[in-house]
Amino acid sequence: MNQEIPENWIKVKFKELAKQKSVRVDDPGESGYEKYVGLEHLDSGELVVKRYGSTSDVTSTMKRFEKDDILFARRNTYLRRVSVAPFDGVCSGDIIVLEPILKHIIKGFLPIFMQFEPFENKIIALSAGAFSKRIKWNQLAEEEVVIPSIEEQKKIVETIWSIQDNIEKNNEVISVAVKLKCGLLNKLLTKGIGHEKFKKTEIGSIPEKWNIYPLSDVITIIGGGTPKTTNPEYWNGSIPWISVEDFPKDGMYIESTVKRITEKGLNESSTKLLQQDDLIISARGTVGLVAKIAKPMAFNQSCYGISSTDKVTSNYAYYLLMILVESIKHSSYGSTFKSITKKNFDLFNVAVPPIEEQCQISEKLDQFYVLQKKALENIDYLYDLKKKLTDECLKGEVRV
Repeated sequence: MNQEIPENWIKVKFKELAKQKSVRVDDPGESGYEKYVGLEHLDSGELVVKRYGSTSDVTSTMKRFEKDDILFARRNTYLRRVSVAPFDGVCSGDIIVLEPILKHIIKGFLPIFMQFEPFENKIIALSAGAFSKRIKWNQLAEEEVVIPSIEEQKKIVETIWSIQDNIEKNNEVISVAVKLKCGLLNKLLTKGIGHEKFKKTEIGSIPEKWNIYPLSDVITIIGGGTPKTTNPEYWNGSIPWISVEDFPKDGMYIESTVKRITEKGLNESSTKLLQQDDLIISARGTVGLVAKIAKPMAFNQSCYGISSTDKVTSNYAYYLLMILVESIKHSSYGSTFKSITKKNFDLFNVAVPPIEEQCQISEKLDQFYVLQKKALENIDYLYDLKKKLTDECLKGEVRV
């Protein structure tokens, strides 16, 4: 990394900062370790390992790692995956296990440094292979790097890990909001607000003034489609076009899509245009994802668009689907690839309160969405700030 060295910074080889640990584990399921980390569990830009599998599900030889070791994905290095392990376990052979050498660096500094963009770019450039590029430890070990003084490292570590702590706190807010919403969802959609009189129905006890309808009576199901992909006049227009990859991982709304189509593509194909606040559910492959539409969008045939009838509001229809989605998934067809058809929506009856109470119920549940959305916005900002400060501090452009 051709970098002008600030005063009191030093140049060292990477092997002076960390040593490779390579302890073989032949039978992970009988190793005494419960957690397995594969490449699929390491996330780009994450300082801490968040996901893992079970050793009972793996049979091939693994490597052992210990809490506070650094797990570095040596395959497909362009994905920039390096994280600290917060637990003991075993990992894939395509993960290099590193133990920091606390001579030139302090605890907590190395994972930050390994997410420094010029260092990441150097690793990518050194990686080799026809299909799935890898880097070898001996290449990484001999790489020369420039690091700040110990005093400056202390400030960098304090700053970056403080941002990481704030990210974790916002993730906890999301987790709590989701749990509370799920608990309240079932209660509100079966018992309502402030009722004292109930009646027995085929779907259980519900407030006396509520009605029972087939799900297919309170919503309208709309099929989607795909404009001919070989016709360039149909694509790269101004109309968002939804596929399963566009569903939000967290949150309620689809706000943008990977692909867009033209008016010609919309008019000359079987795709339909959903309106703002209409709903969409994935019906093939990844079945049962539910979202609302933030603005008019078209969609493909692997999804169903859903609009509400005069019996329910759009928001209430969304929450009805959320409470029924697992049952809908279990009723899906296909032995290998599950799919939902329009007939699935005829199988379920739903309890429907008066419109005024629907709005009150939705308002209570929407509060959790607002809380979740704000936390997600905070997380996005904090990730950007963490990346920006990491690069600026390790270039010597910002002195903390």
